[in-house]
Amino acid sequence: MNHYRHIRLLTRTVVALCILTIPHLVSAAWPPEGRPVCTASSSQTHSVIATDGADGAIIAWMDARFPRVNIFARHVLASGEVDGAWPVDGRALLNDPAAMNNADGGQFNPEIVSDGAGGAIVIWQDLRSAVTETDLFAQHILSTGVVDPTWPANGTALSTALHVQNTHVMVSDGAGGAIVTWVDNRVAANEFDIYAQHVLASGFVDPRWPANGLAVCTPPGAQGFPAIVEDGLGGALITWHDARVGSLGFDVYAQHVLNAGVTDPAWPVNGRAICIFHGDQGRVTIASDGAHGAVIAWGDSRVNDTSHIFAQHVFGSGAIDPAWPLNGRGISNAAFLETRARAISDGAGGAIVTWQGFDTELNIFAQHVKSTGVVDPLWPAAGKALSNADRQQSIQELVADGAGGAIIAWVDSVDVVAQHVLASGAFDAAYPATGRSIVNAANKQGDIAMVATSAAGAIVSWTDGRNALSPDIYALQVKEAGTGPTGVGTPAMSGINVNAFPNPFSGSTRISFNSTGNGPVEVRIYDVSGRPVRSFATRGENSYDIQWDGRTGGGNTAPSGVYFCRVSTPAGQGVRRIVLVR
Repeated sequence: MNHYRHIRLLTRTVVALCILTIPHLVSAAWPPEGRPVCTASSSQTHSVIATDGADGAIIAWMDARFPRVNIFARHVLASGEVDGAWPVDGRALLNDPAAMNNADGGQFNPEIVSDGAGGAIVIWQDLRSAVTETDLFAQHILSTGVVDPTWPANGTALSTALHVQNTHVMVSDGAGGAIVTWVDNRVAANEFDIYAQHVLASGFVDPRWPANGLAVCTPPGAQGFPAIVEDGLGGALITWHDARVGSLGFDVYAQHVLNAGVTDPAWPVNGRAICIFHGDQGRVTIASDGAHGAVIAWGDSRVNDTSHIFAQHVFGSGAIDPAWPLNGRGISNAAFLETRARAISDGAGGAIVTWQGFDTELNIFAQHVKSTGVVDPLWPAAGKALSNADRQQSIQELVADGAGGAIIAWVDSVDVVAQHVLASGAFDAAYPATGRSIVNAANKQGDIAMVATSAAGAIVSWTDGRNALSPDIYALQVKEAGTGPTGVGTPAMSGINVNAFPNPFSGSTRISFNSTGNGPVEVRIYDVSGRPVRSFATRGENSYDIQWDGRTGGGNTAPSGVYFCRVSTPAGQGVRRIVLVR
């Protein structure tokens, strides 16, 4: 039996979660039209997804089977099986339903992040109070499928301020907790501001942060649609569109929130102006630059009042990158109307951005903007069309492939399709020009979410209408697309999560362990999204002493954050005494 005999942490700046894996034959594969995650009576909608750190995923959703307990979650393994330790049709995240009997309403719109230890933190909007209206709560689900008993049974209140808190998003704090941001109208019915809160791994709201949230941006006027990304230091960068009094339309602003519960004093109060050009700029998206700053993209109507996609780079210091044009770099003109930008890091300081483009129908496009602020000359200047099918494509999501490219999934008419774009701007030869079909079952599938897995893959979840009586939640591994991985078992987990500064291990990290056999052992480093960062070849020895210099397989410095170390051994072989040393 594989186990950990000893884990020794010699420095507080080391971040690692070691996962031990023994391959065995899997008993199930991913079904061709998706794995049923929840098919309970009544409706299940709006799934959200986070990595389990072992190529599987934790999926949460809204569920109408009970009147006052509406957020459920379930674990899908890398093999395509659902985790038998979790309840059939999911675990309710409010585990004291009797206390909710007299609540004014239920819960809706969940969001999720990994806890870095095989579980997840889920937040939602909550209607339990008729006085405060719509509030925000959070809950922690352990890798075992049990609601964390150290957290309140029906969730930790993040904000119970008067009126509505909504449009919430969050990121990991790198230490088992999460930073959440949202739109808040506690001041007045027509006043919308940006607030944030930090929930700790313990289930408590960080006492350094103001009760009911830190005011991130509160000038008169409307701020909306925030997006958030980790800063790599335990804090977060937040961006939003802003129609504050005196502006000529919606503009784009950003702010840096420190782990200590204050806005960064180096940044302007109420945010750094990212774009204040004429016309409207909105529906922002954000990707880390790997150096405590971010690339921000948005839809922009500065040209003939027709929206196209622009992007800008802001440093962690709060300064706008002078290598980029003032008010942003235009990165698209492939369609008459371009909206709903989505961005991820390219792993080298730039970003891959996708969007919906409309001429006579909706299509999905992508573009690579480099860290230098130029559009990648290897990619089409107007953007890469992801499908040549004569259908409506919309509502895209994307994840990095770990090699400078991206996997993008979207709703294709009433089905779900995915495409893999390489760093070169070319399609993966294994994917059809129209995209790879994820599901085309009866009725409508949509409202997708996705998370990265290893080997340039991803797991997609969606709301599925094949049961005409009520919608259900399904999922599928994109890379395998119905074949399912073979020879990978369910890993046992153990580990420690601590913040790292300013890159994963602030230098070289030593991974030492002994093997009970003499077969080859695979050692891989993964980021918190489940994407492989670095692998190490071994020769089948009894003793291993591996040095990781904090660089990716491509030679770049890995961004700061939480990382997993996964050790895989042949059947019948074990590992003893893993030591992590800075």
